[in-house]
Order: sequence, then structure tokens, then C-alpha cells
Amino acid sequence: MTQTKTTRDPEADQKTTPGRFRRLLQNVGPALVLATVVIGPGSLALNTIAGSTYGYALLWVPVAATILMLIYTWTSARIGLVTGKTLFQVTREKFGPNTARMAGLFGYLAVLAFQAGNSAAVGFAAEALFGLDFRVWALIFFVPALGLIFLPNLYGKLELLVRIVVGLMLLTFVGTLILVGVDTGGAVAGLVPSFPDTEAIFLTLGLAATTFSIVAAVYQGYLMREKSWGPEQLESEGLDSFVGIGVLGAISVIVLLTSAGALYGSGEPAFSAQGMAGQLEPLAGPGAFYLFTIGFFFASFSSLVVNPLIGATLLADGLNKDSSMDGRVVKLWTGIAMVAGLAVVLAFEGSPVELLRIAQGFAVVAFPLLGYIVLSVARDRSIMGEHINKTWVQAVAVIGYITILAIVLNYLRQILLAL
Repeated sequence: MTQTKTTRDPEADQKTTPGRFRRLLQNVGPALVLATVVIGPGSLALNTIAGSTYGYALLWVPVAATILMLIYTWTSARIGLVTGKTLFQVTREKFGPNTARMAGLFGYLAVLAFQAGNSAAVGFAAEALFGLDFRVWALIFFVPALGLIFLPNLYGKLELLVRIVVGLMLLTFVGTLILVGVDTGGAVAGLVPSFPDTEAIFLTLGLAATTFSIVAAVYQGYLMREKSWGPEQLESEGLDSFVGIGVLGAISVIVLLTSAGALYGSGEPAFSAQGMAGQLEPLAGPGAFYLFTIGFFFASFSSLVVNPLIGATLLADGLNKDSSMDGRVVKLWTGIAMVAGLAVVLAFEGSPVELLRIAQGFAVVAFPLLGYIVLSVARDRSIMGEHINKTWVQAVAVIGYITILAIVLNYLRQILLAL
């Protein structure tokens, strides 16, 4: 008696709900790249400060900022998918070349000025784990970071690295939170918007800026090109944005919950991620210290790589040059940003406050301009056709733009106070 061997039809499998869902999950990746650069030392530090100073009261901030980040990331992706062009190619057609040049230049300069903080953070995390001066570690990890950028076919390698890094960050930060514990009632109450005092208003704007990054959001359109996606991938991109930016928001929330649970009301608040790691050990044991510090390291290293890549891409596109990841111009300006960041760390023994003020000064120009370009293009039917932003999406995006302006005003306030 012969047995008939049955074979599965891959195309039929993809039409089933489980097969279709698996196929969609396999496409998740570009927004994870954004998540790894936004979840950097600045994000960890401000969530740490918020939790240790105000407990769970500001938990609503990273949640709201995640929603705004999702809207702008999704919108930027759709611009790239529908038009088949980069953001600044569309900008040149709609507003002229000077607008594209200004947005690209100031975007790069803002990213460049923030890069020293990423280099220093990698060194601080490694010093906490292994000893030796943080500058030695900053130099050591600069080498593989720069080497990665100059590899051929960069996007595929970067997406693989990002998947690993995101998994490790989730594992370490969730593990830390489990060791610390959560006051569920306090956390739920923290989802209701409130400002405990006047200083909390300014901290809220800084905290929102570390999750809702317009520079990172616009980069999603460029990642669509690296994936060779077109309009037929609009559904896949929706899931990619939701998962990737959801991971970003989840990690921000987890860090704030950890800080609130471990440090609020226990004495002096922590004013940096490495400070929080040090205070965790006597409160929650060495396991919490190592888990959090390892997560801090991977968050810093991923920002060290992806942050300058974003800036270089915006600069190249603004100047109407090849803005692909494997283009010589992008690799060159990425390398320059990495070298400059390391040089500042080695020369000034860290990331000087003055450099942060310079970064904020460039951001004052870049952030509102980039946000306006995305808002304007997304509602232009001559460019987007039937895929223009729906009214409710545009309404949320306008709230996001008002938030961008508030963040910029807070930057101006900090610059003026420093004078």
C-alpha cells in the first residue's frame, strides 16, 4: 500500500491567519533600528531622574510620547513607501533645495553634538562592569562601532545586530524590574497626566524629547528604501512601526518604573543612569546592578552606531548626494561624527555640558523644520494621493508638533539659563 506524501503550499500558508502573521513579524525591523538609537543614555538618565524624583507621577509622559513617536514614524514611513523618494527629495520638489539643505545640515549638527554623550556612556557602563578608566573603554568600543559602519551591505547586518540588542535590553531591564518590584496602584495612578510641581513641567518636556525624537522618526522613511519596500508593504510597515516604537516605549516605562520602585523616597534621587545602577546594588542586590548596567551598555552602544548614521543620512540627502547606507558620503560623515564624539570624550574627560547646549541650539532649528516638512507632505494630496493622513492622524500629529515646539522652547530656556 503506497502512502501519499502531502506537501504544504507556501503561498496557501501565507493566506492563513497564522502564516500571514508570521510573515508580517518577519518584516519587523526598521522601527527597531529607531528604537535602539532613541533608547540611549539620555533616555535612560531622564527616566531615572523622573522615577527617583517623582515616583510614578510622570509615568504618563513616556506613554504619551510613544504615541506621538508612533504617529510620526508611521507617517514618515508612508511618505517613503508611497512616493518612492527620500524625504528631502520630496522637500526639494515642494519647498526648494535650500529648505532641504538647511534641514539636513542642522539635523546632522544636532546629532553630531549629541554623539560625545554616547561615546562617554559606553565607557561609563564598561567601567562599572569591568573597571579601567571609561575613556579606555570608549576608545576600545569605538573600533568595532566604526568597523561595522564600513561593512558592505550594512542594513542587513545592522538589523540583525539591532534584534539581538533589543532582546538583550528587554531581558536585562525587565529582569531588573522584577527584582525591584512595582507598586501597581501607584503605577496606574501615574498614567493620569499631572505635574507634581513647576520643575516637573520642565522635566516632562525633557523626558518627552528622549522618547519622541523627530530626527529618528523621519529616518524611518530612509529605512523603507533600505528594505526595498514600496506601497504594497504599507500593511507590513504599520506592524513594524507599532512593534518597534512599542518596544521603545516599553523600555522607557520599565526604566521609570524601576527607578520609582527602587529609589523614590529612599534618599537622594539618582541623576544619571550609572548613578542609578550604583544605588540599585545595596537596595536590590548585585543582580539588579549587573542587569541594569548591561542594559545601559547595550543601549549606549546601539546609539553610538545608529545616531551618527541618521545624521549622516540626513546631511547627504539634504545636499542631494547618495543617502543610502552603503553610499560613500554617508559612511564618511558617519565616521566623522564618531571620531568627533570620541575626541571630545578623550579631550574633556566626558561629555561637557557646553556641548549639550550646542546640540540643543542646532535642534532649535532642525526639530521644528523637520516636523513641519513631515506634517505638510503627509497632507499634500498631489504627493500622497489617496494615502494622505486621515483627519484623526493629522490631529494627533499637530499635537505632536506643538510638543516639538514646547521641547524647543525648553531647550531655549536651558540655553539662556546657562549664559
